[in-house]
Amino acid sequence: MRTIGERGFTVVESLLPAPTTDLMREALERLLHAEKARNLHPSGHQRVLHLLAKDPVFIDALVHPLVLAVWRRYLSEDLICSTFSANALWPGAVEQYWHADHPYWTLTPPWPGIPLAGQCIWFLDDFTVENGATAGIRGSHRANRLPDMGESWCDDGEILTGPRGSVILADGAWWHTSRPNRSAALRSALLVTYTPTFCVPQEDMRAQLSALSNPSDLVVQLLGGKQYQSHRDFPY
Repeated sequence: MRTIGERGFTVVESLLPAPTTDLMREALERLLHAEKARNLHPSGHQRVLHLLAKDPVFIDALVHPLVLAVWRRYLSEDLICSTFSANALWPGAVEQYWHADHPYWTLTPPWPGIPLAGQCIWFLDDFTVENGATAGIRGSHRANRLPDMGESWCDDGEILTGPRGSVILADGAWWHTSRPNRSAALRSALLVTYTPTFCVPQEDMRAQLSALSNPSDLVVQLLGGKQYQSHRDFPY
């Protein structure tokens, strides 16, 4: 946790067991091919949304105990999942632009002095320099603004590599990008962001609960199922 506070990110290698990683990778590849015609971006990047509603195998990444322990200490004991998606880089995919994640791109700087989001990037394939690994800039989470370099490479950037099953834990304000995929294989990852309950989540995670069979109390809580909702009809 100290490393995240100082550098903005850290890599924990081989956190998911290989069999679990394999099951997630196989499920994601099925979804990628099923949705490729409508979701593949001209850049060679492909997002898959609403993962938990499409295959429960991904729940293990949502509730990993070490990850939750880190974000509960770094952010708040009262956490919710702000967004859960996947991103894949097909061979030939180009670099992404430098950016910070939600909710920071919705805010006018200077940003609040407390962290508002924690991001996990789960490696479903080995992350290498050749296949488009994520890159970040040390200390950029303290910049209090969005980056302005576009797609240009920054000499302060670090390319974060590691074996499948590893995870990047990053302050949501960090500046990061993905490198081009110059390999002949797909490079895929899960993207999970947590935020304190007082923040507005990036997507409606609660809507995915109905697709889950007998979700645990922890899953219900992380997907916003225990947050207050008013059902009273007001006359207007």
